[in-house]
Amino acid sequence: MQPSYVVHAIEGRARLRHPALADVRARGEAQALLRDEKGVNEVRFGSESLLLLMNPGTDFAAICQRLEEKIPDLLKPKAEVASAHKAERRSQFGAKQAGHKGKGAVRGTGFGDMLGDMQIPSFLRPFVSGNGKGKIMGISPRKFEVRSLLGAGSLCLLAGLAGGKGLHVAAGLAWATLASRHVWVRRKAL
Repeated sequence: MQPSYVVHAIEGRARLRHPALADVRARGEAQALLRDEKGVNEVRFGSESLLLLMNPGTDFAAICQRLEEKIPDLLKPKAEVASAHKAERRSQFGAKQAGHKGKGAVRGTGFGDMLGDMQIPSFLRPFVSGNGKGKIMGISPRKFEVRSLLGAGSLCLLAGLAGGKGLHVAAGLAWATLASRHVWVRRKAL
């Protein structure tokens, strides 16, 4: 019976896939081990996988055993290793973000991206909080952005119908600016 990380193994070719192989250190150890392995012609790395091209008759079970000794995470369940890697990346990302935050700076998604590292005046701080993921006047930044977009569009329409040319043009420019930004930020989702 083959280990769970072996996706397929046929004569001269085998694919190994496991979240432990996404780690740079583990890849280096696997490469060092497989480079010296007799019968292995080539090793190709994927995002979480290895493709082994071997000579016919190579003892693949022995190669797997040596890999398991070198990288013990291969024996752990895939979900457990994946969640551990995800938690590690989150902690590294959180530590990286903590180093970039300044007092009063608004960063993150939505409204915070628009402001960048701009310092918020003290009279506006009650309305804009946290790192861009906080609340703006009691609602999330994304909802605030969409409601502002709809409000500017409505004001533009109403001013156009009422005959207020100056207000119509100003509201139209505000709507166009907000709509352009909305499309730019979400361009990959479109």
